[in-house]
Amino acid sequence: MPAKSSNFSDDVRAIMRLAGPLIIGQIAVVGMTVTDIYVAGQVNADTLAALQLGGSIWSMINLIVIGIMIANSPIIGNHWGAQALLSVRFQFQQIIWLALPIGIVVVGAVLSGIRALAYLEVTENVYQIAKNYLYPFVITGFMFPAFFAFRTTFEGMGDTRPVLIFNSVAFFLNGILDYALVFGHFGLPAMGGEGAAWATVIVMSFLLSCMAIYAHRSKTLKTIGLYKDFSGPRLASLVEILRLGIPIALNITAEFSFFAIIPFMIAHLGAEIVGAHAIAINIDSLAFMIPLGIAQALTIKVAHSQGSGNPLEARKLCLVGFKLVFLLALVVGAAKIIFRHDIAHLFSNNASVQLLAANLFLFAAALGAVDCLQMACSGALRGYKDTRIPLVIQVIAFWIVAFPIAYTLALTDIWGEPLGVYGFWIGTIIAAFIAAVCLITRWNVVSKTHIQLVRQSKANTLE
Repeated sequence: MPAKSSNFSDDVRAIMRLAGPLIIGQIAVVGMTVTDIYVAGQVNADTLAALQLGGSIWSMINLIVIGIMIANSPIIGNHWGAQALLSVRFQFQQIIWLALPIGIVVVGAVLSGIRALAYLEVTENVYQIAKNYLYPFVITGFMFPAFFAFRTTFEGMGDTRPVLIFNSVAFFLNGILDYALVFGHFGLPAMGGEGAAWATVIVMSFLLSCMAIYAHRSKTLKTIGLYKDFSGPRLASLVEILRLGIPIALNITAEFSFFAIIPFMIAHLGAEIVGAHAIAINIDSLAFMIPLGIAQALTIKVAHSQGSGNPLEARKLCLVGFKLVFLLALVVGAAKIIFRHDIAHLFSNNASVQLLAANLFLFAAALGAVDCLQMACSGALRGYKDTRIPLVIQVIAFWIVAFPIAYTLALTDIWGEPLGVYGFWIGTIIAAFIAAVCLITRWNVVSKTHIQLVRQSKANTLE
């Protein structure tokens, strides 16, 4: 019995050694958005609502990019697990080539998002602030895929230091720039909500530069020579990344677009409701970085184990990861409930916004308890390169089952008095629960199948 406990502890430490820097790095990235929302809340309710609307458009775009680029991580992980260093170098060079056309597409998507703002039922002031906030993301959006090309390469090799260090520095840089450009300090002009977007441009330039320099100068990476003998784009390799990445992108988008679309569905209910949702969803996004970091660690650990031909170890680590992520979600959920009024008060001085946000944190606590499991399972399945069935599960859970329930609860009288924004949060909890159950079932089948295939292969070899 003690040995079993010790093994569990060892596995937790192994996962957290990888997940810890990823969690902190991810919190720093999302913390930049939370900082934007915090600063906007100190200006007025219109600016808070405008940044939430503009941020939702950017989120829907960047999540698709993240999903595609994340496909690089398990591919790199498989090569790294098999110690195929030349293949690691070649894969890195291909993902860099892929980042260029994706960056151009992102620019077009941001411009389309700006046009879409005109169709929302919001005040002219909110519209103008949101539009001006989005324009600088044309620059940020072009750089974003290249940043993730570097990041997923490092993560696939299990090197999480750049994510931790550079993202943490970027978080503090973003806070200083938000303060300076939104309110007009240090001799800089007061740009309001638009200033937060220009701060993001500067921060993304910093991050991309740091990643590129690290790839060249890191002692760990010098043995691989990522820039050495730079190959041209190979169609077969690019298609392989897209074949894996597009389902991942759609998988992530199926869930996160559900969250991102809520501000547009409730925009007509007023700036205070949109503002309260902005506070709750952005704090929840910070908390969500914990299961996301563990999910990313599971992707890498499974990819390494699969690359070295050890699916038993992959399944064992996944089980540990699932238990760990659920326990952490319970702790974080309790914190959301206990400190909900304090957090709401910190982000807005509007009493109505504070009360609504505090109420939404109760829903956020329930959501985290089930959402953590579906995210961890999704990460594990990406390590097995299983992406299509998880995509189907997410689409069915969030859009076919939960969205009609959420919409009718929130904005119609089918179930009784319309619940407004609360109805959408109830829908997210239902969707995450369905997705978690189905994805755990899928992972159980996939992991056992891989173990069986290896056993069969060994038996055939002995014969």
